[in-house]
Amino acid sequence: MSQELDFKKLQHKTYQDYHQDGLIDIIIGLGFIGFGLNMAFDNYAFLFMGWLPIIFYVPFKNRLTVPRIGYVKFHASNKIVYGLVISILLIIMAGLFIFFIGGPNIISEEMQDWLSKYYMLILGIVAALCFLGAGLLTKITRLYAYALLLLVTFAAGTWLDVHPAVYVIFTGLLIEAVGIWLMIRFLRKYPLPAQENAHE
Repeated sequence: MSQELDFKKLQHKTYQDYHQDGLIDIIIGLGFIGFGLNMAFDNYAFLFMGWLPIIFYVPFKNRLTVPRIGYVKFHASNKIVYGLVISILLIIMAGLFIFFIGGPNIISEEMQDWLSKYYMLILGIVAALCFLGAGLLTKITRLYAYALLLLVTFAAGTWLDVHPAVYVIFTGLLIEAVGIWLMIRFLRKYPLPAQENAHE
């Protein structure tokens, strides 16, 4: 029984270390930055370029993480990618609901005015719930902090009547900074084995 508990603790620690490389944070940050730049310049190329790195998550993981801590296959190792994709789809669906369901023949003008004023806050709440769900699913606790960050920045931006692009990009930059810091710390904590360094 004791050995089983020790194994579970070791498995949990290894799983946490496996996701401490900051890669997913950098990808999320780029996604928010791309979304914000799209809102600022009305150019979908920014949105596309912002979320494009997600398709390289596994190759980057194999290149950056696996050589340092080895290949680790968890029962939920791919859940974070699936969760992120589902989160993006949910946010898009919420946006489509707000912009297309709110037609003049379906809801009142007062409700349309309310949606036009608070639609970004609604998107922020949906995104925060997605981060919360992803955190519960993957046990990556910093996703809870991102959920809180989204609620705070989107609520403050709406209350202060700031252009949405500003607080979306600001949120992305904060997450990006955390990701870069985690990656630097990870690279220092887990340097490549001497044999790998010799080849490179």
